[in-house]
Amino acid sequence: VRDLKATTPSGQPLVVTTTSKSHWRIEAKGGRTVRLSYRVFCNQQTVTTNYVDHSYAVLNGAPTFITLAERGGRPHHVTIELPAGWTHAMTGLADLPGAGPHAFRAPDYETLVDSPILAGPLGVRQFTVGGKPHFVVSAGTVEGWDGAGAARDLQTFVEESQRFWGVLPYDKYLFLLLFRPGGGGLEHKNSNLSTVVTRANATGRWASLGLLAHEYFHLFNVKRLRPVELGPFDFERAPTTGSLWIAEGVTSYYSGLLMTRAGLQTRDEYLASLSNLIGGLQNAPGRLLQSVEQSSLEVWGNSNSGVTPDATTVSYYSKGNILGLLLDARIRRMSDGTKTFDDVMHLAYQRYGGARGYTANQFNRTASEVAGGELSAWFHTTVSTASELDYTDLLEWYGLRFTPSGGTIEGNWRLEVRPDQSETQRRHFDAWLKGGR
Repeated sequence: VRDLKATTPSGQPLVVTTTSKSHWRIEAKGGRTVRLSYRVFCNQQTVTTNYVDHSYAVLNGAPTFITLAERGGRPHHVTIELPAGWTHAMTGLADLPGAGPHAFRAPDYETLVDSPILAGPLGVRQFTVGGKPHFVVSAGTVEGWDGAGAARDLQTFVEESQRFWGVLPYDKYLFLLLFRPGGGGLEHKNSNLSTVVTRANATGRWASLGLLAHEYFHLFNVKRLRPVELGPFDFERAPTTGSLWIAEGVTSYYSGLLMTRAGLQTRDEYLASLSNLIGGLQNAPGRLLQSVEQSSLEVWGNSNSGVTPDATTVSYYSKGNILGLLLDARIRRMSDGTKTFDDVMHLAYQRYGGARGYTANQFNRTASEVAGGELSAWFHTTVSTASELDYTDLLEWYGLRFTPSGGTIEGNWRLEVRPDQSETQRRHFDAWLKGGR
């Protein structure tokens, strides 16, 4: 924040004192209204920072909006003044009634911070699921991108997610897409902001579809069903939790599984993606040095923990994905196919969704309750220690095997259907990939 100035509504200067890197004290001289002006840095191309050039603008709430240092919620109004030739300002914020175009309302500061704004001469496509509008908003260099096909596939995934959860907990949803160098996405309560590519993958589908499926699933798993540490937020302190393997890894597991159930990737494509994950983990020395719980807890202090592991750390994304896979198979096997990890997620959402949040023990107990047996030892071994993983339930329940392929070390972990898969195993396998028991 630069060049911060404060005045009365009539323009009389007020004294501003910087009290910390994110706090200012203003001598209001008894007035009830203060007008601030300030500049913010807008030349960073990430999904958490701001970027403005001649073609579009990305405004994230946290590095943009100053508010009163106070407790409790208070509405915030935002009006965007667009330059000539810019057609849209798109955000998950609600429109501000009677205030004209590009005016929005947030019920509180946390909602304001959680609602990025994309502005410019944007491409906007729309589809409806469950009677609710969904917008696919594009900015940047979109040459060669099949936007219509991407919107159709996103609609298919949203429909599959609605079948899975039984609800769409928002009035509208926005896929805010930035076509520029880089990658990554960030989930929000009714939108996601993602840096994507235009190209298709080897099967002809949009290469960024999996990223957006992951970010969309987050609106359920993290934005509503969340570790208790992840909200409401204290914006002065970074939160820490040992459950990012659930928040991120399980989201990765279900986004891939639901893409398969929705027909957005084939069975063999899904097994190939799991093979790559398992091979990558089993050939990473860090898996035996850092637990996935430690990886989660150390995310702020160790840049190689969680997201980009090195030889001494493990990714809570990839290992968490595999733990979701193994937990699902274990629950199905323990309950003789009458219960699944799907049931755990539904019950956890019912109990801990919204403002409540769950502790690690509450999530573990919910899984044990659904499975009909004690899972505490499984959670301790797989989550809290750096022990080798046991793939027995996965292989025996579905009738799968690991086979060497391609002459690489990773190839030894290729996951495929056994040629002698029994009829019972085939039913279990089909129920898993089609969404059943």
